[in-house]
Parts: sequence; structure tokens; C-alpha cells
Amino acid sequence: MMEDTDIQQQQQQVAFAMHTFERIHHVEFQRRFLAQRTRHDGRAFSQFRPTHVVKGAISTAHGSSTVRIGNTTVVCGIKAEVSEPDVKTPDEGYLATNVELSPMCSARFRPGAPGEDAQVASEHVHRLFKDNVVDLKALCIEEGQAVWSLSADVVCLKYDGNIVDASIIALMAALEDLKLPKAELDPATGVVSADRTKAEPLALRKRLFPATFSLVDDAYLVADADDAEEQMATAGLLIVLDDNDRLANIWKRGAGLVSKETIRQCIDSAGQRREALVKTL
Repeated sequence: MMEDTDIQQQQQQVAFAMHTFERIHHVEFQRRFLAQRTRHDGRAFSQFRPTHVVKGAISTAHGSSTVRIGNTTVVCGIKAEVSEPDVKTPDEGYLATNVELSPMCSARFRPGAPGEDAQVASEHVHRLFKDNVVDLKALCIEEGQAVWSLSADVVCLKYDGNIVDASIIALMAALEDLKLPKAELDPATGVVSADRTKAEPLALRKRLFPATFSLVDDAYLVADADDAEEQMATAGLLIVLDDNDRLANIWKRGAGLVSKETIRQCIDSAGQRREALVKTL
């Protein structure tokens, strides 16, 4: 019994020492693992964290989902409203996307106006879905008079890195869960009536499957970086494939140099990630 107690005490002391070293010298802590060709959470460089997707998470939304990648957790809700179309595009509806990163999900974010991370994520996700996934003409109810306006909000509940992947997966799942009421315009009154009992899913152009890679210390290429690894990254590379395994988007961030060979390596790894996400979604 005494030997067991001594072993437990030693294990607790080692764990406490490692935790203290990580908090005080977090960069050096990460580097020591990376130098051994492993990561602080035990993953291989090319390994993604477990990903879980739940559709229909919000009963009051027209479409919703919850996504968890490791400890990063986001919820996406889509609200649909009838609006007047833009005079320049009378047969197209609207898609607005917003990614929210508040102090509730991580102490690194501040209250007030959206920070740079949230703005960049929102803008890129919006362009990606507007160009590839949602056909705005499919949101037209009556040309020149009434269209659907979709507002998609992605709220981060807990932040531990890779918010862009989580946002793309969450919005993709919420759009697949989306059902729009059958809407008709009364030409006499100009009033649009919506029948929720005859709601139909929105036809999407394609499905998207993201995979983000980070270049840490200009030396180590890791997949699905967590918060600690992201803070050491000199460059980030987002690869998005569609449901036909075609390249839909490449987005490079940061000042670090990424070679063509590295990009090809990331695309190959993104293909494997896509296969895993197909099963999850």
C-alpha cells in the first residue's frame, strides 16, 4: 500500500510540474514536444481531432447545428425572413453570415465590436458559401417583389483553435437541416403567405469539407491546430474540397512561406479528412 501511495504521489508531482511548466513557458513546452515529432495532446502531426456534428440543435431556427472539434464547440442557427430583392438582382435572395467570438468562449477575446479573428472568419465563410454552396436565385419567391433572406449566425461556445473549420462544417450542416416554408405572393395585396406545413429543404450546389493546416515555428506542419499551437503558427493553410473531391478553395494566411510540395501534401491530407467528414455529416 505504501508503495502504491508513493507512486501516486510521484505521478501527481510530475503532473503538477508539467502543468506549471506549460503555464509559465508554454512556447517552450510546445517546442519540446514538436522536436520529438509529436504534439502536446499526443496527436501525430497529420492527425485531426475527433469531430462531432448534431443537426437540428435549435428548435426555433429554420436550420441549425452544433459542431465540436476537440474542445472547440460552435452552434449555428439560420433564420429565414421575407425581404424585397435588390433592384440590381431582382431574382436573387440574400445570405448573411456572422461568426461570433466572445469572451464567453475564451479569455483571449474582448467584449465590444467583433475582433479581427471574427471578422476575417465571417468574411471568408460568407464568400465561400455564396460562391459555392447557396444558389441565391433559389431564394426567389417572386421576381422583383419578394425573396428569402437567410441570416446564419455561428456562435463559438468554447474556443480551442481552428474556428474556420468548425464554422464551415456548422454552416454546411445547418444549411442541410434548413427547411423553408412554401411561400406565395398574393398579387392583389402584395402580401406573402408562408405555409410551414409544406416546408421544403433548400437545394444546395455542393457540399464543402474543410481542412486547416498550420506551419508552427516555420518548421512543423500540423493539422487542425489547437489554440496553443495556433499562437505559435507563422502561417495557416485552409484547403476546402467539395463532394466530388474537387478543390473548391485554398486560403493562405500569415507571413510564413509555404512551398508547393507542402500545399500538395496538405491537399492529399485534406482528401483523407474529407472521407472522415462525409461519414460525420
